[in-house]
Amino acid sequence: MSNNRAFFNNFKSLPFKDAPLRSSSGSSEIILLSINLTGTRLINSRTDKSIRIWKCFPDKLADPIIVEQPHAKAVESVSWHPKHEFTFVTVGRDDLFKVWKISGNSCLLEREIKVVKQGNEEKDSICQIVRYSNDGELLAVVDRDSTVSVYSTSSYTKVHEFQVNEHVYALEWFNKDHDYFVLGLHDGTAPVYKVVDRSAGKDETLVVDLLHTIRGHRSSITAIAVDPRGKYFVIGSNEGVASIWSTSSMLNVNAITSIDESVASIDISRDGTYIAITFDSGSNARIFESSSIEEIYEVENSSSGNLVLSTFKWFPNKTGFVFATEDGKVMGYSKK
Repeated sequence: MSNNRAFFNNFKSLPFKDAPLRSSSGSSEIILLSINLTGTRLINSRTDKSIRIWKCFPDKLADPIIVEQPHAKAVESVSWHPKHEFTFVTVGRDDLFKVWKISGNSCLLEREIKVVKQGNEEKDSICQIVRYSNDGELLAVVDRDSTVSVYSTSSYTKVHEFQVNEHVYALEWFNKDHDYFVLGLHDGTAPVYKVVDRSAGKDETLVVDLLHTIRGHRSSITAIAVDPRGKYFVIGSNEGVASIWSTSSMLNVNAITSIDESVASIDISRDGTYIAITFDSGSNARIFESSSIEEIYEVENSSSGNLVLSTFKWFPNKTGFVFATEDGKVMGYSKK
């Protein structure tokens, strides 16, 4: 464990501050950070309603492409296509999800899909979460009314829709193709769903069945992260607990309880060795060793801003990370 501590103590953090929009008044804080699977591009979304797409180099972030207002409100969820390095999708509290493609020094809008609820075309969907499946064949979109819409990415047509009775705070796909995903709900449960492809000739091409419901948390589940190797996943909640679960047995194997503060986000390093947790306010991001759950590093100056929750993201191709710093106004890039 001392080797792990020494490894992170040798990290250096570099600040990267993007210029404010000319049309922006007041401060602009970082809402989220998202990195593509090759580690070559990073997106940050900001409260000024913009997104910035950065090039990732071994020693710096550079040349951001700025999309000033991709949605009517600030972008709250981004998902990179797992098989197309420069394609990603966004939602921003309107009734649309948008598919974008980076081309040279530009970001082009490829598709704009209006989310329409089955049997209730007059009621708008206010989209909050979007996630590509791990094979890129499906896209899940969650709206404010807890309706989960699943789209085929071959044509971005809806292939299934269902509604849950609790507010949805998180959705993550498991590693195997598009077979399973899990939701984080307001009542502290995490239902796991199995996706079943139907044979040709049926009215629906796909169905989603409830496979299992994870219980144990006493308050809202606010964050979920899946180990890139597929061995475990982590659930964070408002009571400040992050529980660790086996993907094979769906049983609880450990819990991180040392910080008594609501969990804002969770991310797991590329080899599954480290779990990073950020919190709603006050505390810096902490890094824990996954097998021993011992805290091995505190990320200085990484607490949340005045308007948004703190955020942290591991690089998928190296043991380095980015986080929001200076009260959410600047990105910190930490590497050895």
